[in-house]
Amino acid sequence: MDRIVPGLIVAVVLAGLLTVMWFAWRSRVRRDSALVVPEVPEDYVPIRSVDVLYVATTESGRPLERLAIQGLGFRARAVLAIAPSGLVLTIPGERPSFIAASTLTSVDATNVAIDRVVESDGLVRIGWSISGAPCDSYVRVVDADQRSVIADLERLLVPRPPAPTESESLS
Repeated sequence: MDRIVPGLIVAVVLAGLLTVMWFAWRSRVRRDSALVVPEVPEDYVPIRSVDVLYVATTESGRPLERLAIQGLGFRARAVLAIAPSGLVLTIPGERPSFIAASTLTSVDATNVAIDRVVESDGLVRIGWSISGAPCDSYVRVVDADQRSVIADLERLLVPRPPAPTESESLS
Protein backbone atom coordinates (compact mmCIF):
# COMPACT_ATOMS: atom_id res chain seq x y z
CA MET A 1 0.00 0.00 0.00
CA ASP A 2 2.91 2.40 0.73
CA ARG A 3 4.01 2.26 -2.94
CA ILE A 4 0.60 2.58 -4.54
CA VAL A 5 -0.15 6.15 -3.42
CA PRO A 6 3.23 7.64 -4.53
CA GLY A 7 3.00 5.64 -7.77
CA LEU A 8 -0.48 7.04 -8.45
CA ILE A 9 0.71 10.59 -7.69
CA VAL A 10 3.61 10.24 -10.13
CA ALA A 11 1.29 8.76 -12.79
CA VAL A 12 -1.23 11.61 -12.38
CA VAL A 13 1.53 14.26 -12.55
CA LEU A 14 3.02 12.67 -15.69
CA ALA A 15 -0.40 12.38 -17.32
CA GLY A 16 -1.04 16.05 -16.49
CA LEU A 17 2.30 17.13 -17.99
CA LEU A 18 1.67 15.13 -21.16
CA THR A 19 -1.81 16.66 -21.46
CA VAL A 20 -0.44 20.19 -21.06
CA MET A 21 2.27 19.47 -23.67
CA TRP A 22 -0.34 18.10 -26.10
CA PHE A 23 -2.58 21.18 -25.69
CA ALA A 24 0.42 23.51 -26.09
CA TRP A 25 1.46 21.81 -29.34
CA ARG A 26 -2.13 21.90 -30.67
CA SER A 27 -2.26 25.62 -29.86
CA ARG A 28 1.03 26.16 -31.71
CA VAL A 29 -0.26 24.22 -34.73
CA ARG A 30 -3.39 26.39 -34.82
CA ARG A 31 -1.27 29.55 -34.46
CA ASP A 32 0.95 28.57 -37.39
CA SER A 33 -1.77 27.06 -39.61
CA ALA A 34 -1.66 30.06 -42.00
CA LEU A 35 2.01 29.35 -42.77
CA VAL A 36 1.96 27.00 -45.76
CA VAL A 37 5.04 25.82 -47.63
CA PRO A 38 4.41 25.66 -51.39
CA GLU A 39 4.53 22.37 -53.27
CA VAL A 40 7.56 21.47 -55.35
CA PRO A 41 7.15 22.71 -58.95
CA GLU A 42 6.86 19.99 -61.59
CA ASP A 43 9.83 21.37 -63.53
CA TYR A 44 12.13 21.32 -60.48
CA VAL A 45 15.49 19.72 -61.34
CA PRO A 46 18.09 19.78 -58.55
CA ILE A 47 21.72 20.47 -59.39
CA ARG A 48 22.96 19.26 -56.01
CA SER A 49 21.63 17.16 -53.13
CA VAL A 50 23.08 16.97 -49.63
CA ASP A 51 22.20 14.71 -46.70
CA VAL A 52 21.38 16.88 -43.69
CA LEU A 53 19.90 16.69 -40.24
CA TYR A 54 16.92 19.04 -40.19
CA VAL A 55 16.85 20.81 -36.82
CA ALA A 56 13.96 23.30 -36.84
CA THR A 57 12.23 26.25 -38.43
CA THR A 58 11.85 29.25 -36.14
CA GLU A 59 10.65 32.82 -36.23
CA SER A 60 13.38 35.02 -37.70
CA GLY A 61 15.67 36.34 -34.99
CA ARG A 62 14.08 34.05 -32.36
CA PRO A 63 16.03 30.78 -32.56
CA LEU A 64 14.18 29.32 -29.57
CA GLU A 65 10.63 29.80 -30.97
CA ARG A 66 9.81 26.73 -33.10
CA LEU A 67 7.17 27.07 -35.81
CA ALA A 68 4.73 24.18 -36.26
CA ILE A 69 4.63 24.21 -40.06
CA GLN A 70 3.30 21.12 -41.79
CA GLY A 71 6.28 19.12 -43.01
CA LEU A 72 8.77 21.16 -40.96
CA GLY A 73 7.57 20.62 -37.41
CA PHE A 74 9.94 17.93 -36.18
CA ARG A 75 13.67 17.25 -36.25
CA ALA A 76 14.75 14.44 -38.59
CA ARG A 77 17.24 13.23 -41.18
CA ALA A 78 16.55 14.88 -44.52
CA VAL A 79 17.83 15.58 -48.01
CA LEU A 80 18.41 19.18 -49.09
CA ALA A 81 18.18 19.56 -52.87
CA ILE A 82 19.34 22.80 -54.50
CA ALA A 83 18.28 24.18 -57.89
CA PRO A 84 18.31 27.69 -59.41
CA SER A 85 14.59 28.06 -58.65
CA GLY A 86 15.04 27.26 -54.95
CA LEU A 87 15.63 24.42 -52.58
CA VAL A 88 13.65 21.40 -51.46
CA LEU A 89 13.88 19.86 -48.02
CA THR A 90 12.69 16.25 -48.10
CA ILE A 91 12.03 14.66 -44.73
CA PRO A 92 10.97 10.98 -44.79
CA GLY A 93 7.26 10.61 -44.09
CA GLU A 94 6.53 14.29 -44.85
CA ARG A 95 5.56 16.17 -47.99
CA PRO A 96 8.68 17.79 -49.55
CA SER A 97 9.00 21.47 -48.63
CA PHE A 98 9.89 23.93 -51.41
CA ILE A 99 11.62 27.18 -50.54
CA ALA A 100 11.65 29.43 -53.60
CA ALA A 101 14.83 31.38 -54.29
CA SER A 102 12.77 34.58 -54.34
CA THR A 103 11.82 34.06 -50.68
CA LEU A 104 15.41 33.52 -49.45
CA THR A 105 16.75 36.42 -47.41
CA SER A 106 20.03 35.09 -45.98
CA VAL A 107 22.24 32.05 -45.58
CA ASP A 108 24.95 31.69 -42.97
CA ALA A 109 26.53 29.38 -40.43
CA THR A 110 25.66 29.34 -36.75
CA ASN A 111 26.03 27.04 -33.78
CA VAL A 112 22.72 27.15 -31.87
CA ALA A 113 19.01 26.60 -32.56
CA ILE A 114 16.31 25.52 -30.11
CA ASP A 115 17.75 22.48 -28.32
CA ARG A 116 20.78 21.97 -30.55
CA VAL A 117 24.19 23.44 -29.77
CA VAL A 118 27.09 22.34 -31.95
CA GLU A 119 30.64 23.41 -32.73
CA SER A 120 31.24 26.82 -34.24
CA ASP A 121 29.53 27.13 -37.63
CA GLY A 122 28.12 23.59 -37.36
CA LEU A 123 24.59 24.55 -38.43
CA VAL A 124 23.41 26.20 -41.64
CA ARG A 125 20.79 28.90 -41.06
CA ILE A 126 18.55 29.54 -44.06
CA GLY A 127 16.61 32.80 -43.75
CA TRP A 128 13.43 32.94 -45.82
CA SER A 129 9.83 34.08 -45.66
CA ILE A 130 6.75 31.89 -45.61
CA SER A 131 3.41 33.53 -46.36
CA GLY A 132 5.13 36.87 -45.73
CA ALA A 133 6.41 35.88 -42.27
CA PRO A 134 10.21 35.91 -41.89
CA CYS A 135 11.65 32.67 -40.55
CA ASP A 136 14.88 30.72 -40.24
CA SER A 137 15.39 27.03 -40.96
CA TYR A 138 18.35 25.22 -39.46
CA VAL A 139 20.07 22.16 -40.93
CA ARG A 140 23.27 20.34 -40.08
CA VAL A 141 25.25 18.91 -42.99
CA VAL A 142 26.00 15.23 -42.30
CA ASP A 143 29.20 14.93 -44.35
CA ALA A 144 31.83 17.53 -43.44
CA ASP A 145 33.06 17.48 -47.06
CA GLN A 146 29.66 18.88 -48.11
CA ARG A 147 29.93 22.08 -46.03
CA SER A 148 30.32 24.11 -49.25
CA VAL A 149 26.53 23.94 -49.42
CA ILE A 150 26.46 27.47 -47.94
CA ALA A 151 28.16 28.85 -51.05
CA ASP A 152 25.63 27.05 -53.27
CA LEU A 153 22.74 28.46 -51.23
CA GLU A 154 24.21 31.99 -51.30
CA ARG A 155 24.15 31.85 -55.11
CA LEU A 156 20.35 31.52 -54.88
CA LEU A 157 19.94 34.79 -53.00
CA VAL A 158 18.22 37.33 -55.20
CA PRO A 159 20.01 40.68 -55.02
CA ARG A 160 17.63 43.17 -53.48
CA PRO A 161 17.98 46.93 -53.83
CA PRO A 162 19.24 48.62 -50.66
CA ALA A 163 16.56 50.04 -48.39
CA PRO A 164 16.10 53.77 -48.87
CA THR A 165 17.79 55.92 -46.26
CA GLU A 166 15.75 58.32 -44.17
CA SER A 167 16.84 61.32 -46.25
CA GLU A 168 15.85 59.53 -49.49
CA SER A 169 12.44 58.57 -48.17
CA LEU A 170 11.68 62.17 -47.13
CA SER A 171 12.32 63.58 -50.59
